[in-house]
Amino acid sequence: MENKPRKPWVAGILSLIQPGLGQVYNGEIRKASFIYLLPIILLPSIRIICLHNEVIRFFLISSALLIPAYYIFVFIDAIKTAKRLGNQYSPKKYNKVIAYLGIGLLAAILSNSLSEVVKHNMVQAYRFPSGSMENTLLIGDHLLVDRSKSARNPHKGDLIVFEYPEDPSKDFVKRVVAIEGDTVEVRNKVLYVNGIAMAEPYAVHKEKDTIPADQNPRDFFGPQVIPASSYFVMGDNRDRSYDSRFWGAVSKDKVKGTVKSIYWSWDKEKFSARWDRVGMKVL
Repeated sequence: MENKPRKPWVAGILSLIQPGLGQVYNGEIRKASFIYLLPIILLPSIRIICLHNEVIRFFLISSALLIPAYYIFVFIDAIKTAKRLGNQYSPKKYNKVIAYLGIGLLAAILSNSLSEVVKHNMVQAYRFPSGSMENTLLIGDHLLVDRSKSARNPHKGDLIVFEYPEDPSKDFVKRVVAIEGDTVEVRNKVLYVNGIAMAEPYAVHKEKDTIPADQNPRDFFGPQVIPASSYFVMGDNRDRSYDSRFWGAVSKDKVKGTVKSIYWSWDKEKFSARWDRVGMKVL
């Protein structure tokens, strides 16, 4: 087959479109395969990060440095290789526009599929927009949620993400305070489970007034027995949380995962990051 020069600018553009595509253009299929497979190889680290809060800050800093470096390296490598090959390049069977499009599309589909697998079975990032969990969670906190099978079977005290019963298109974050078979009651703002007043250092009350039970279940609720395969959840900001006191227990099949840590926090009012909350374990 007649030699056909590799154009550095084409290799560079293809690398910008999709890392690895410039290497395919240069006939370096093995190197391109490694570039495409590298994100898959690193997937297990996401699980480690979710479960080990102490590495989150290191991960954020290293990602901020390594990810741009990775893209720059792939981009420069494609251009340098194209220049080195010059006119001494015999096109491969896959050196066709249709092949580049096909490889790029396949890689994009695979990447999207893997992203969905990670989100539904490993870990997912959420942004917390509500004040119902203050002071445990603040508006602007970005959360890492463990979505493994075990994390979808929470225990008392866990913070969970679940489908909001009144609108399944929305996800809520609340704390599990009781499980199936427990009897829940709230008397004068105090939570009782199976007749015992709960010690809840995370719970806060920001309003001094109490609302009678015949008007609102916020301060007086129950007693009520939690149904099978269900969880009674409440917000830590008890006076300003719309939770199981109002719309009932959350069924197990609606639980999406357990909140593990805060990977980023932004104070919109001060227009600044809350660096002390980055990497903080959620309790």
